[in-house]
Amino acid sequence: MTTFLIGIDDTDNETSPGTGRLARGLLAECARRGLNPLGVTRHQFLLDPAIAYTSHNSGACIAVESEDGLKNRDFIYDFVARSRADGSDPGVCIAGASDLPDFVVEFADRATRQVVTMIEAFDRARQASIALCGLGGTCLGVIGALGSVGLRASGDNGRFIDLPGLRELSGCVDAEAFDRIGVRLEHCHCQRAPGSNDRYETRDWVRPRLIGGQAVLPVQWSEKEDAWIPVDRKGNSPG
Repeated sequence: MTTFLIGIDDTDNETSPGTGRLARGLLAECARRGLNPLGVTRHQFLLDPAIAYTSHNSGACIAVESEDGLKNRDFIYDFVARSRADGSDPGVCIAGASDLPDFVVEFADRATRQVVTMIEAFDRARQASIALCGLGGTCLGVIGALGSVGLRASGDNGRFIDLPGLRELSGCVDAEAFDRIGVRLEHCHCQRAPGSNDRYETRDWVRPRLIGGQAVLPVQWSEKEDAWIPVDRKGNSPG
């Protein structure tokens, strides 16, 4: 099986659903076409007045597996072009996860701390022989598209906004519920050891971090709730 990464950015406008929702729709479309879905990660880039972005300057990366490569890529471009919001500046990047050179990861990391340019993005993609395409407007989204692929490939940046079974988690669950969908629990600030009968409060919003190439959910014990609760909660970002 070969893993492919699909980065997208700048697909929204001020009143439309965000890029994350489009990415989740694209993951579902990939699954419908027989690709094995590995989830969607959100990646945060630099917030700076010099950068034009809609709301949070974050991109998304869809990961899928295929036994016979990704021969038909046109449906990806068609899906994004058809689903993007009016006035958006979308970009799409498609790359094999094992083919990504270090300089693409370095570019992506730099985009979280510095202002980078479209020229740099296209130059890095050309050097790496990976597909990078603008699909309308200024095409500024190519920066975040390439950056999202690079950060996902690094294995240590981002937060899962979709994963098979992730959004079905709700209420209070046991540890096995996370194990079944491939999420590793990380017990933080442990003043007590986790027990086999412990409960985990999802608060109907579970967004694991990408750490060491895995989906990892940091949790901490709450005496008040008599359960483990997520460290990352809606409205905050991974530390």
